[in-house]
Amino acid sequence: MKESRYQFWNLRAPDMDEDLKIDWDDGVVLGQKTCPLNPEHRSAGRRLTNLSVVLSSRQVFDVMWTGASECLIQQSVLDAFSCQGFNGFEVKPVQARFKRPGAGSPPQFWELIVTGWAGMASPKSGIRLDETKTCPGCGRLRYTKASDYSSLIDPKRWDGSDFFMVWPLPRFVFVTERVREFAEKTGLRLTQFTSPGDMQPKTPFLQQTKMGFGPGRLSYWMPEQRAHELGDSLGIY
Repeated sequence: MKESRYQFWNLRAPDMDEDLKIDWDDGVVLGQKTCPLNPEHRSAGRRLTNLSVVLSSRQVFDVMWTGASECLIQQSVLDAFSCQGFNGFEVKPVQARFKRPGAGSPPQFWELIVTGWAGMASPKSGIRLDETKTCPGCGRLRYTKASDYSSLIDPKRWDGSDFFMVWPLPRFVFVTERVREFAEKTGLRLTQFTSPGDMQPKTPFLQQTKMGFGPGRLSYWMPEQRAHELGDSLGIY
């Protein structure tokens, strides 16, 4: 891998018009969890269906983003990633439509599901499990906020994937320098790469990280088998 000042990057949506953000369509179903110990611990579980989305604008890009920070890529991007040999992700089909009647059909989009792994956030980041807010009844996990994002990733815990996750930040897509170089060389549209040290939450979902992290369980974000493989020993499956 080419040496650079930053080996890892956060792939995210750039600042953009609200019309370019994608909303969930009807039919997206979330599992619901109730707690046997605390009735106030009600939260959404994993998403039970593939994404169905509504595009407010007819303008589409190589990469698109939902308001919940899901990353959607066009077929051409998926083909390019495959040709480059990028790993650490799977895809799920996305059902998309334009908001305006008569606008035709959008191109095929795929939801990028990160399966690469860099383990738990480094203790140097300030993120740790907050046992006073974690519940054994429903398995709710709560973590303290980050004090130093530049220390977030421990390279020793990274599995070598081009796309990877750091726990407890499942909504953040992390990539290697190889991915960033390719995206910038090819002009991949609607992407921004931020070094971990410069990360600032942008969407309402991510802004909640200023108060700490409540990521649910790893199985909400990764395929079942992969979540078991990574999460069982850490107690986060």
